[in-house]
Amino acid sequence: MIRIPAASPGLLAPLRFAVFTAGGDIAASFRRTGLGTLWVSLGLALATAAMGLLFGTVLRQQLPDYTIYVPYLAAGMIAWTLLAGILHQTASQTWQFMAQLRHASLPLAANVLRQVLRQLLILAQNILIAVLAQAALLGTVTLAPLPLLGGVLLLTANAAWMALLIGLLCARFRDLPQLVAWVVHLAFFLTPILWPVFFLGRFEWLADINPFHQLVELVRRPLLGETVPQQAWLGGLLLLGLGGGGTILLYRRLRWRLPYWT
Repeated sequence: MIRIPAASPGLLAPLRFAVFTAGGDIAASFRRTGLGTLWVSLGLALATAAMGLLFGTVLRQQLPDYTIYVPYLAAGMIAWTLLAGILHQTASQTWQFMAQLRHASLPLAANVLRQVLRQLLILAQNILIAVLAQAALLGTVTLAPLPLLGGVLLLTANAAWMALLIGLLCARFRDLPQLVAWVVHLAFFLTPILWPVFFLGRFEWLADINPFHQLVELVRRPLLGETVPQQAWLGGLLLLGLGGGGTILLYRRLRWRLPYWT
């Protein structure tokens, strides 16, 4: 177990807690199985291969090119894994963190930051494996580094405020993590990840108003070497401003009550 140094005042204590616990989570996963977070990447690769084979075969008549669909699916799965991982882990671990919140001067945001750092490490691993696989199988790499960095930062910032809001709700309502898991799974099927946007036909506007679609596009397009639509950037920034601002105001209002919620 990694020992967390004594907390210091201000923002340094939550940051040190998040860094050491996220690193401890990764290290512990490798000690248990030897492969650690590589299991996540392996599972993602198997899921992409299975769903690519299934949906690529079923939808072959509607797809312009099977070799385009599989990278599209893989890039979307990588982006979704980051977003869903942060939300799932925050919801499931909020009550475990409540004991530390009651007996230590750590805010609830420290637990959110812990999950963000952990999922970013897994994201870096997934992207590295995807790039190596692309280079080995296709002999080329399409990744656009700078747009990808910007997309990851904006996606992560939005995932962070969503996770903080979920943490507040889960701290108050203990059974809520089950609902969060259900909503995240439902959003996965309603977001163009398994299927291209043009399948909606004249209802493509439904994808445009889906905030999860705009966030996934921020990472998926750079992974495919494509330009991120301006609409995705604007949607991500608007979502961050409205959702993030509202969540911060709510958090500042409720954070003093959190230790008394049981």
